[in-house]
Amino acid sequence: MLTPTPPQPSKVVARNECGISIIRLANICSKCVENRDNQPYFFSISPPRQFMRSIMKRVQITVILVLLLCSLAMNAVARSVHSTSDVDIFPQGAIDSDDSWYFDDRITFTSEQADYTNSMLADNRITFEHLRPANLETVQAWSQTSPSESSFVNGAPDGSYSFTKGPVIEVTDFDIDEFTGYEIIEVKILVAFHIPGSLLQDQVRFTMNDGGVYSELVTYVNTQNPIDYMNETTWSKDITSEAAWTWSKLSNLIVTLDYVSLGNTDDTQLDIDAVGLAVIVEYPWYGTEWASVESISTGFEMPIFDVNFADGYLDGLEISSCGLTPINEGVEGSWISEVLVSEPGQNFGRIHFDASNSNGATVEISSSITGGDFSEFTAVENNQKIDDELIIIRVTITDSCVDKIRLDYNDPSLSINGRVFGSLDGLATQYSRWKVFVNEQEAAYQLIDEIGNFNLLISIGQYLESGVSELTIKIQSWFNWDSNGSASSTLLEINSVQVTGGFTVEWDEDPVCQTIGPQYFTEDGTGILIPFLDRCIDDRTDSSNLSVSFTTSQNSLINASMVQGDIRLVVLPDQHGVATVTVNAYDEAGNYWSETFIVYVEKVDDAPVVAEFPSIIPVEAGVPTTIILSYYDIDSTGLTVTTDKSWALVDLSTSTITVTPPETMSAVPVVVSVCDQTTCVNQTLVLEVISLAELSIEELLIDASEPREGDVIPVRIYVRNSGNSEASLVSVRCQSGANLVAIKSIPLLQPGELGVVTCDWMPNEPGTQTITVELDRANGILESNEANNVQITTVEIGAALPDESSSEASISTITLWSITVIAVVLLITAFLLFAPKKIKKL
Repeated sequence: MLTPTPPQPSKVVARNECGISIIRLANICSKCVENRDNQPYFFSISPPRQFMRSIMKRVQITVILVLLLCSLAMNAVARSVHSTSDVDIFPQGAIDSDDSWYFDDRITFTSEQADYTNSMLADNRITFEHLRPANLETVQAWSQTSPSESSFVNGAPDGSYSFTKGPVIEVTDFDIDEFTGYEIIEVKILVAFHIPGSLLQDQVRFTMNDGGVYSELVTYVNTQNPIDYMNETTWSKDITSEAAWTWSKLSNLIVTLDYVSLGNTDDTQLDIDAVGLAVIVEYPWYGTEWASVESISTGFEMPIFDVNFADGYLDGLEISSCGLTPINEGVEGSWISEVLVSEPGQNFGRIHFDASNSNGATVEISSSITGGDFSEFTAVENNQKIDDELIIIRVTITDSCVDKIRLDYNDPSLSINGRVFGSLDGLATQYSRWKVFVNEQEAAYQLIDEIGNFNLLISIGQYLESGVSELTIKIQSWFNWDSNGSASSTLLEINSVQVTGGFTVEWDEDPVCQTIGPQYFTEDGTGILIPFLDRCIDDRTDSSNLSVSFTTSQNSLINASMVQGDIRLVVLPDQHGVATVTVNAYDEAGNYWSETFIVYVEKVDDAPVVAEFPSIIPVEAGVPTTIILSYYDIDSTGLTVTTDKSWALVDLSTSTITVTPPETMSAVPVVVSVCDQTTCVNQTLVLEVISLAELSIEELLIDASEPREGDVIPVRIYVRNSGNSEASLVSVRCQSGANLVAIKSIPLLQPGELGVVTCDWMPNEPGTQTITVELDRANGILESNEANNVQITTVEIGAALPDESSSEASISTITLWSITVIAVVLLITAFLLFAPKKIKKL
């Protein structure tokens, strides 16, 4: 009877094995098949209740084959979890070696190496270092006024000049207006002058007046050649240390250039083109550079599960090149997944999906606590955390295409701890930032806009690929500055880079054993030993430590057991038919390998079985003797039994043989034949035919008319031998109650002869007494009938009569005792008187 049962989406359904879902229930073999609508249904085969007797064996074999079919390809039933553990899928995050990290830096938007920014690894830390020096520029400020009214000395050098041979030339009012916002680092005096001839006795002196403080700059005397600082170079002197310069001081500085004439005639003259200041200042500037670190982790299983759209139920949707899409555009359809079970000890973390039109697709989740019912479907967003072990996904699409759905385990996260320290002076904080890239996708963005520690936690499941794949993590920082020119250093330090969510499941696999296959026997044949344990392997348990159990469909047919690592199969006696034997090999964790194989036992017609007779059976010639015949045949009921002697007759109703041998013989063999329809079995009965004596008590006489207590009463026993053989040394035992009276013997009794013995009996108390006589108590004489050898007689015993002689006897007894005592006393006295004296010690 086939009963369709629709699947229950709210219950956990085991994954198919070899394309067939098999549910093991008592007396049920179920298979998952498909109906015309391509929907899975579960059909169960119910066992029939009544069968005709003539087809029982065929049905039995059919059921065995069906059960065996259910167990095919299911040798390994299930593996178990040995252990689960967390795995660091990005071990480089320990930052203990720079061998696994790649460092780079560039000037932004160029391929040139950065000048002020770099990345490095030291002391278990990654550091992005931006060291920006002071930006120094030299600005020049030329005098604009000459108190000495030297008209050609103001402004920058232009080739026109004023000269003097005696009067001083003064300049002041340096043009510093556009530089007053800059920080003064260094100051020099610049003078463009020319001394065309040698100074033999005259001098040229330069001095400056800083608010009344005069300082000599330089003095030229005794020069042998002209001095020219006008045409190619300009004379300069560092005056930074002369004062704490400010822009106001520099503007009001007075520089005096004097030609000192000491002789009657001038040696030469002093030509002045221009006087100025060269000031080194911190000059504003801007720029942008970046540095990065990158590392690739390989060889780890990523905690990602890809949902397979083919493992689900489609309704109005189809799987196309872009993913799930409606069969008819604009018509809503749905897809429901099978029950998705997370890896042991793990939870599904977040769900990730891509839809071409987010408004045209809805993704929902139904979850369950293990073993319980599923919740109502709830809509979820992309990358939303679900944190469940058992889920069902439903996708509803109207006008969109869902490319793929992925689930991560344990919400894989990237944790980065570090700090920003140093100075943010001159840094354009609105543009300076650092980013984290996971597998070349931006995962985090942080501005560098404050000093301090940071702890960054990023969910990265959406960036990972399933299976064993690479995990690339890159951290890149950009430093943009718009500075007044002062030096500054900013450092971004990463103390740890840790990825969580990775795991490994260490399985304890099922044992694997060599297939046994069907076994063939004949009824009452010998058993076999099948090598087994040495043909099994297990990943953790030695094959010798595997435990084995057997389940036999017919325990009356076959016995299965283990003997020193081998399977012993023994067919039970007189049995035939077909049975299944299921062997299970268990490892120490309880995982097992299983195989069900068929055992065929071919029927053999058994011969009758006849029990052996005693080696020799004594029988009496001419006297019928009955002998028990024990026989059976499990295959037949119509047996025949015959003998080879006419005087040995068989009675099948009582299973006996009655023998009446005609004459005495020492050993007579009688062949007994027991036959079924095909086979006869002979058993030989050996008879010893003998002549036996037959003893009996013919008469027992009490020779006393009034027996009394204390009297001696003769009991006369007459013994007859009525057999065909003499009897010698015939014992006759007389006994009264428990008291033995006497044992007499008759030396010889010929066949038919009568013998007599007398036992003297003295009763010791009055009343009713019994006298028992037994012949051949030890059964030393072979007789035809051993049951007639005992006879019991009852006798009334009177009380004893009083007698004088008994009184005299009493007196005589007293006298005798007195005499004895006196004699003993006299002997002791004589010994004491006449014995030797005691030996004294010297």
